[in-house]
Amino acid sequence: MTDADKRDRIIAAAYDVLSEKGYDKASTKEIAITAGVAQGLINYYFPSKDLLFAEVFRRETRKYCESFEELIELDGQPLTLSGIARLLEYPKSRALEEPEWFRLRYELSAIGLRNEAARETLKEMLATKRRYIGDTVGEIAGFPKEQADVFSSLLYSIIEGLGLQKVADPDFKYDEAYAMLAEMLGAYYERLNEKRET
Repeated sequence: MTDADKRDRIIAAAYDVLSEKGYDKASTKEIAITAGVAQGLINYYFPSKDLLFAEVFRRETRKYCESFEELIELDGQPLTLSGIARLLEYPKSRALEEPEWFRLRYELSAIGLRNEAARETLKEMLATKRRYIGDTVGEIAGFPKEQADVFSSLLYSIIEGLGLQKVADPDFKYDEAYAMLAEMLGAYYERLNEKRET
């Protein structure tokens, strides 16, 4: 096994242990067992638990951004309300199909809020997500960069908030909330198009 393979196994194990146990209860011993490596190897690659979890932050952010790549495919069709609803199906499905992924993201955010050493990583990762969503929205809807940046902050917050409510409360009216979100986004997009035409 190469050094890169060992490092990747440690990060993947930290991801699993952190999402299951949370930061305070996640031990490097348990991460080593899960990764199938000696505990000292974790300290070799990551001198502190914070550095290891900063790398988990970065991996989670890449995964989050990659999850939006499917949204760009509109096959050259104009954006419609049904198209917006279809685009929202992907982020919507994540809380249903991968609730542990949402739990991990919330845990990582909580770490960044509680731990001074992790705060800069949290800020960096949030900025990366907003930038990626902004670029995606700009490409799909044709928004100017400044508008796409503000819009991405709102959209990211809404998606995260709806996911949190669904993960925390299985009875939350998730489908209804996403249907209303699609209508709101559709109305906003129509209004912008009307302004562009005048």
